[in-house]
Amino acid sequence: MRRCLVPTILGLWLSLCAPRAFGRPAGGAAELIQSYRSKPSPTTRAALVQFAESHPSGEEGALALLALGAAEADGGDPAKAEAWLREAKKRLPLVADYAAYHLSRALAAQDRHREAIAELEWVLNFDPRSPYQLPAILRAGEVYLDSGNPALGVRLMRRYAGLLPAPEGLAIQARLEQAAGMLSAAAATWQEVYYGYPTSAEAREASKALARLKTRLRSRYPPVTAAAMFRRVDKLIQARRHLTARRELQRMTTMLGGADRDRARVWLGKARHVRHHDTVAYRWLKSLKVGDAEADAERLYYLLAAARRLGRKSEVVRIARELGRKYPHSEWRLEALVSAGNMYLLENDHERFLPFFRACAEEFPESSRASYCHWKIAWSHYIRRRPEAARLLRLHVERYPASKKAPAALYFLGRLAEDSGNRAAAAAWYREAAHQYPNWYYGFLAQDRLQALGKTGGDGEAAAEVSRFLSRIEFPLRRHRKNFTPTALTQTRLRRARLLLAAGFQSWGERELRWGARTGAQGPILAMELARAAAAAGRYGESIRFIKALAPGYLSMALEDAPEEFWRLAFPLPYRSILEKYARRRKLDLYFLAALIRQESEFDARAVSRARARGLTQILPSTGRLLARKLRIRHYRTSHLYRPEINVNMGTYYLRSLIDDLDGHTAAALASYNAGRNRVKRWLAWAEFREPAEFVETIPFTETRSYVQTVLRNTEIYRRLYGARERAALKRPSS
Repeated sequence: MRRCLVPTILGLWLSLCAPRAFGRPAGGAAELIQSYRSKPSPTTRAALVQFAESHPSGEEGALALLALGAAEADGGDPAKAEAWLREAKKRLPLVADYAAYHLSRALAAQDRHREAIAELEWVLNFDPRSPYQLPAILRAGEVYLDSGNPALGVRLMRRYAGLLPAPEGLAIQARLEQAAGMLSAAAATWQEVYYGYPTSAEAREASKALARLKTRLRSRYPPVTAAAMFRRVDKLIQARRHLTARRELQRMTTMLGGADRDRARVWLGKARHVRHHDTVAYRWLKSLKVGDAEADAERLYYLLAAARRLGRKSEVVRIARELGRKYPHSEWRLEALVSAGNMYLLENDHERFLPFFRACAEEFPESSRASYCHWKIAWSHYIRRRPEAARLLRLHVERYPASKKAPAALYFLGRLAEDSGNRAAAAAWYREAAHQYPNWYYGFLAQDRLQALGKTGGDGEAAAEVSRFLSRIEFPLRRHRKNFTPTALTQTRLRRARLLLAAGFQSWGERELRWGARTGAQGPILAMELARAAAAAGRYGESIRFIKALAPGYLSMALEDAPEEFWRLAFPLPYRSILEKYARRRKLDLYFLAALIRQESEFDARAVSRARARGLTQILPSTGRLLARKLRIRHYRTSHLYRPEINVNMGTYYLRSLIDDLDGHTAAALASYNAGRNRVKRWLAWAEFREPAEFVETIPFTETRSYVQTVLRNTEIYRRLYGARERAALKRPSS
């Protein structure tokens, strides 16, 4: 008997549990539709036509007609497609908008523009909102253009201006405006495309259109703002179109004047720095003279950034001081303070980084950087066992309750209280951390400490003072329950998606659920639906990503706040026999290994990173060759890294070697896995760490610190999800 894993309290959800083979063709129409859509040929088409003709009523035959009509609408036989789609629309009221959209294509292909527009308007007014709403707007614009009614098209595009996907929608609007004789409006819209989306195909079209419009409009041509020019250059730099960006900046220095010209000249240096041409950037920026104060502050910041990358520490300090003298309140000075502080933070030079972070926190208290800088001050005092540590940690919680470091502050305040012998006060700090941050690294550590404390004792008044202090703190609402009982809208989305997916329309079904999450349906429930189908097909990475995308903030829920199936889809345990085999062989915690693989590859055996690491545990080809020799893997090739058995064998061997080399320090081994062994050995010498959490918090690379905390946190989630059930099974008496 099929059973759903969702708790029975969600009665309505039980009635909606998906079929076991959900998302896979179940034979009949589904198999034929999927075959035709994946490999269209005369044979697959004929088979689907025959099926549709032999099923003149009911959903299966209508779904076959929908597949045929969508495929033939504007690339095959649009007249026949029209007949098929009209029939499908009538027989499939649940997904009639899908048929109507493709029917509009068939009608437009026959130059029946008015009827095509009518079908598109029908899609736009469909309830619930159709996933084809945005494509329908764009297609309607094109139909109005083709039919010689551009003014009506402009009216439509402006009615849905807030929904237009950019840059495609803007380009269609610009063509309509141009065809309707609204040349100034067309020029303004083309400018939005050209300056806002410079790397798009539409931007190339915009460039040609603007050249023609400038000639025609002359004095009526809309002036281009300097802000638009800088926005275009910034996006070119982000896209690594450095040569184009530099040419545009050079042109801007001749076109612009005053402060804008100064800024363009500064950006010529910035562009060199971003491209890591720091020697050239440094020389240019150092010699550059600009009159505008803001441009000069920006110049000094990028001069400092180039000097830092070139290793010129004394220059960094000198420039930071110059910024302080000339532009004490500039945002560029703030960025310089953080950069200079981080330079010395990477060397663990407390005496040199503290002044920079102190200036940041005290002189820019309202900035988004203030909490970061203040935390570095507080942590410096804590890790060096300074008496001011407790006051600074409390101050961090008080000033920055929304800070990402607030859970760390609560946890280490508990550790200080414990060190002083006041277990009751420590428990008060730990309880708050565990309550506010249930699935965070420090939330789990706090739960562990509470268990270790057992019955608390100590100064009751001190504990009461902690409680009074915490009652005044307005923490942002993080922990909250999601509603896993489907609303009427969510049920409709599920029914529509299931009909499409079960019929072999995989991409349509997924699109329906994604769109539903964007338009008011319950994202976590739709995420489960997608994740379940992906996991059933062995696409575990997709399963995890569906949860992350459609249920953002899911980690703000405690484990008991969501169905067990939700968590198991978010934290799957595939390849279990392989993981257990090598976890035993290398004396690793199974759940620790699962957590590492989830972070490295999301269980995608074919995953390739930007650094070209491959497979489940993300082994570099060079490391793979070395490990293959050590493990005596014969006839080894790089492609073997995609084989789960070989990859996990190598990954666990390497991880075990790191742990052994670091005297069993698991957190340090994780840091080495991410950032390299030599760095970690240097970090371990920075302080006398009394517990792993102190080392983790001291890691100076944000990416590595986050990586370690995430893997350790996920280890605990895996243990609670899978270990508890297994322990219960061991205790259960045999029948």
